[in-house]
Amino acid sequence: MKKFLVISLILMSSLFGQLKVTSIEKIPIPTDEQWSKPIFSPSGKDIFVTNDSYNGIWQYSLTTKLLKAITRDQYSGYNFSISEDGSKIAYRRTTDEGDQITRVQEIVELELQSLSKKIVDRGNSISTPVFDENTVTTFEKISRQKTTPALLNSQVKILGIEDTKIILLQDGMKRTFDPLNQGRYIWPQLSPDGMNIVAVDMERGAFITDLAGSNIVKFGKCNAPQWTRSGNWIIGMNDIDDGHAIISSEIIAVSKDGKTRIELTNSNSIIEMFPDVSPVENKIIVSTVSGELLLLTYEEAQ
Repeated sequence: MKKFLVISLILMSSLFGQLKVTSIEKIPIPTDEQWSKPIFSPSGKDIFVTNDSYNGIWQYSLTTKLLKAITRDQYSGYNFSISEDGSKIAYRRTTDEGDQITRVQEIVELELQSLSKKIVDRGNSISTPVFDENTVTTFEKISRQKTTPALLNSQVKILGIEDTKIILLQDGMKRTFDPLNQGRYIWPQLSPDGMNIVAVDMERGAFITDLAGSNIVKFGKCNAPQWTRSGNWIIGMNDIDDGHAIISSEIIAVSKDGKTRIELTNSNSIIEMFPDVSPVENKIIVSTVSGELLLLTYEEAQ
């Protein structure tokens, strides 16, 4: 890796010091799939990954270095969710292709130890699922249910995007969140302390806001943003396309105050994309356009 990967830092003054990558390793994973969009388990001990067609979910153990298929269901790898205790995943699968009338989709809850599956919702068009603590929910389930004290949860969750707006789950209810006013959002992520959201507006770029939609910090291009576990940095990608395909992409870090922007990779021969940050260690997992997985270790310095 050293011969084609150079770490480049662009430093500016900031309240949050510096962040730098100390090592990069290639995950020894079979090459029979084009791996894409890896994410860490809540424990940080496993990586879940899909392929470039989203047809399946695999689990890779950082301890044993073993890979196993969790499901091969069609489109299951698109925006799947992991329960907070790490024991289950939930995903949407398409059982019957078709138009807005004939298509059939299902939400599946899968126990990781037994690989047993349970269908928790079914319909023509269903949003991708999220876990509220260890219970699977979707836009549709929230809309159908009546809020009762048993469903109340003061902790805010991000349900996803609906009609280009961020949808939050708060006290058992859906809340439309539009901090930039008439924004068109993608990639919203809640901070580790649950007090802020980072997202990307498709016209105005990446930004951080509190849950009231105030104290907005805009910091330009930073796609697929993710919080570090300290909450002081945003890790994202600076990707460039030619109108048809991605021609370059580097992993970047931006401080929470927006004043420091650091290029963590600078490798013309590698296109690194879709970072995910470990919730328990200073590690970042990324996929490449060629279908490899890279594990970056970083350190924060004051």
